[in-house]
Amino acid sequence: MVSKTTVRALFASILWALIATTPIMAQGTASGPTTQHLFNPASNEVWVGGPNDTVNGPAPFPIDLDLNGLPWTKEITSSGTFVGGGMTLHETILNAGTEPWWDWHEQVTGAAIGAGWNTVLSVKVNGLPITFNTSISGIDLTLDGFSQPVLPGDVFEITKNLITTENVVASGQLLVTVTEYPTPEPASLTVMGLGILVMCRRQR
Repeated sequence: MVSKTTVRALFASILWALIATTPIMAQGTASGPTTQHLFNPASNEVWVGGPNDTVNGPAPFPIDLDLNGLPWTKEITSSGTFVGGGMTLHETILNAGTEPWWDWHEQVTGAAIGAGWNTVLSVKVNGLPITFNTSISGIDLTLDGFSQPVLPGDVFEITKNLITTENVVASGQLLVTVTEYPTPEPASLTVMGLGILVMCRRQR
């Protein structure tokens, strides 16, 4: 017969495995949409959602977190001839799901000319700035350590820079493709796990 100690140890190991894998599982959006956006080489700006987005605006672009979904893919086309340099992406996004977001991940998955992340200028929730941590490694960018979550129904605004190499991209040509997805914070699951483990230890 299996002892209570063995059962508790097995349960604890399964629980901690779930806690550890939660952020990895939660990578995607409900529909994995591919959207089209315009880069203006005159201002070096791209607007994704919001009143300045002439393609998808003026409302915030809705994104719904889904454990089984695909990343949101944005195809950015140049509206004029571009010879490289900096690009500023302004994004206004609506949390259209039921999960709060605590992290945001982005990756440059394709470019007519070489591109990599430079810096994140600002992050806002419902128009108010929040603090955050930034991790950049070439084509990969992660935002975490939010001072407050992006709750369902909140509007999430991100302004960031890409740096591209010097090369000519003609008007109407695909300039860069970026994939993104939010992740939830497994804090409640962690707290629950700690509570259960404490209870198991008290019963020994």
